[in-house]
Amino acid sequence: MYENFILQQFETGKLEGYSWKVEDPEKVICIVHGIGEFGGRFDRVAEAFRKQNMAVLAFDLRGHGKSLGKRGHCAPRKDVLSDVSTLIEYAQELYPGKKLILYGHSMGGNIVLDYRSRGRLNGELSAYIVTAPWVRLVRPVPNIVYKAVKLLSRIAPSVTIGSEVNEADLGHPDSVKPFNDHPLVHNRISALCAVDGFETGQKLEDGTLENNGRAKQIPLLLMHGEKDRICDVAGSRTIADRMKADGENVEYIEWGGLYHEIHNGGSESKGDEVIAKTVEWAKKI
Repeated sequence: MYENFILQQFETGKLEGYSWKVEDPEKVICIVHGIGEFGGRFDRVAEAFRKQNMAVLAFDLRGHGKSLGKRGHCAPRKDVLSDVSTLIEYAQELYPGKKLILYGHSMGGNIVLDYRSRGRLNGELSAYIVTAPWVRLVRPVPNIVYKAVKLLSRIAPSVTIGSEVNEADLGHPDSVKPFNDHPLVHNRISALCAVDGFETGQKLEDGTLENNGRAKQIPLLLMHGEKDRICDVAGSRTIADRMKADGENVEYIEWGGLYHEIHNGGSESKGDEVIAKTVEWAKKI
């Protein structure tokens, strides 16, 4: 079980953190969660890392969990990337000299891939793990709707839009629940957060995202469930192929039959095999 800490205090609020401590860890995993959830939802994943002598740190993104901001307003992206740098610096201070791995899921995967491209400390990490990243959505947003959201993001960036998430689309019920009924879970996304996610995903896919080049040879494990009903697996396939063609150090794994939260499985699997593979890969770094 995790311990809570305050990652950063602002005049308007705080960033809430979660720590799965290890006294002298082999490595440290820093987790960035997805839209609508919170860092503590990765307890089962974090415990698997801890059993293998790896400490884990996570935090609630802006507009999520117990962190500052209007629910769903995880923006602007430059501030979100700065928050990730703060998490990395906290890990470096808490566990000096240890290898750090940045892990992101869904929108968190979008953020981590963005950070790998242009983050301030992206070259100081030992590896990256990304699962089911928001690159493309299974249900594309109509162009006229996207134009309206983009206009809204300029004139009222924190206005939020709601969308129901079916727990059955995430993974095995025994691993996913509670989701919709959890008090720290919500179904909101702000106009600016949506635009930041869409534009970053498109740039990741077509290779036009700003890249400082420092992390291109740092290992990346990219994984996606073949039956993801939220983030289109084709987006991960495309960026994996492009990265490999560009000579980047990426391993791509596609999990047949698994849903969006691959660490929580699918109709038959509870995701244990995904967690085991993730931990095994991290141990080899």
